[in-house]
Amino acid sequence: MNNPYSFFAGRDGFNWFIGVCEDRDDPKSMGRIRVRCFGVHTEDLGQVPTQELPWAQVVLPPTSKPGEIPNITPGQWVFGFFRDPDYLQEPIILGVLPGHPMYSADPRMGFNDPNSENAVESQDDKYKKAPDFGPYPVLTEQADTSRLASGKLEAHPEIEERDSSVTEDVPTANQKKILGDADFTVDVASNWTDKLATNTDFSATTWKEPKTTDESIRGKDVAGKNPETQEDREASYKRRNTEYPYNHVIETESGHIQEFDDTPFAERIYEKHKSGTYYEIDADGNKVTRVVGQNYEIVAGSSFVNIKGDVNLTIDSNCKTYIKGDWDIQVDGNKTEVVKKNVTETYGTKNGEHAHTISVTGKRAETVSNSVTETYEDAKTETVTGAVSETYKANQTTNITGTLDLDASSEVDIDAGVINLN
Repeated sequence: MNNPYSFFAGRDGFNWFIGVCEDRDDPKSMGRIRVRCFGVHTEDLGQVPTQELPWAQVVLPPTSKPGEIPNITPGQWVFGFFRDPDYLQEPIILGVLPGHPMYSADPRMGFNDPNSENAVESQDDKYKKAPDFGPYPVLTEQADTSRLASGKLEAHPEIEERDSSVTEDVPTANQKKILGDADFTVDVASNWTDKLATNTDFSATTWKEPKTTDESIRGKDVAGKNPETQEDREASYKRRNTEYPYNHVIETESGHIQEFDDTPFAERIYEKHKSGTYYEIDADGNKVTRVVGQNYEIVAGSSFVNIKGDVNLTIDSNCKTYIKGDWDIQVDGNKTEVVKKNVTETYGTKNGEHAHTISVTGKRAETVSNSVTETYEDAKTETVTGAVSETYKANQTTNITGTLDLDASSEVDIDAGVINLN
C-alpha cells in the first residue's frame, strides 16, 4: 500500500543540496534564482544550459520587509532543499555560503557566472551580453567578505579615495580666531571638543574636512585585547579603526556602501553613494557630510536651528538670499563687515512709502577705502543728539539748488585763512 503522505511537505524526507547561483533575472520579479546543484546537474552547459535550470525560491528572514527580495549574485554558493524530492524541480534556498574564490568565472562551464561575452553557444542570448556588474566573483584569492568589514584584508580603495578628496585650507571670515591646533588649522573634528575643555584662545584661520586617519578623543582611551581575535588594542585609535567582526557592511554591485561599525572605541555610521556623496558619524559624535553634486533642502513647515558653538560659513562662489517676509537680526556682541568691492543697497519704494531706519545703541564705525556716492531721490533728515565731528583731508564742495538755512542756538565759528562771501 502506498504511503498517503509520501508527497506531503515535511513527511517526504529532506533532500538537501549545495549549488551555485547562475541567474537572478527572474521574469516574475519574485526574487527567484537559478541554481546548478552539485550531484544533481552536470557542469556541461551543452547538456544542461543555465536557462533550463529550475527557478528556486529563496527563504527570507523574519525581519525582512514586505516585498523585499534577496540579493544573491551569480557565482555565489547556496544551500537548500527540494520540496519535490522525486522530481527535483522545486528547489528552496535556505542560505548563502561565504567563500574564498580561487579563480575568476569561467563561462564555458557550469557552476560559474554565465554573464559574459564568452558564453558558450548553448546558452541563451541573454548570457552573451556584457553584464552591468561582474562577472562574479569580482575578487579572487581572498575571502569574499567585504574588505570594509575587516582590517585583515587588503584596504578598500574607497577609503583612500575619500581621504584624497578632502577639502582643505578653507579660510574663515575676516581671518578671525577660531578653535584650532598648533599649526593654526582645525584639522581634526574632535579637536573642537577636546580643546574647548583645555583652552579658549586659538588663532586658527583655516579649517579642513576630517580624514579617516585623524585621531579621535574616544580612541585615546583604548586598551586591552579584542575578545574575538585576541589581538592587542593600541591607542590611539583613528576615526576609522575597524576590527573584525564588529563592522556590519552592505556593499552593493555599483559601489553604494553602508556601514554600522560597532568596533569598541571606533563606533561609526557611514553611508556613501557611488558618486562620492556621503555622510559619516564617528565615535566622538562628529558628523561629516560631503555632497559632490547639487544639494537641495526643502522644508514644508518651519525650521528651527540651535548651534551651541561657533559657525564658520565659507562660500567659494556667489550667495543669494531672498526673504519674502521680514528679516530680523539680533547681535548681542560686535558686528564686523568687510566689503572689498561695491555695495548697493535699495530701501523702500521710489515714492518714499517705506522708510530706511537704522538704530545703533553702541558705537558705529564705517571705513571705506574707495569713493562713496550717495543719491537720495527724496527728503533726507538727520538728527544727532550728541556732538558731530567731520574731518575732510581734501576739498569739500557743497551745491544747493534751493535755500540754505543754517541755525545755531549759541554761535557760529568759522576759521579760515581767507573767507570769501559772494
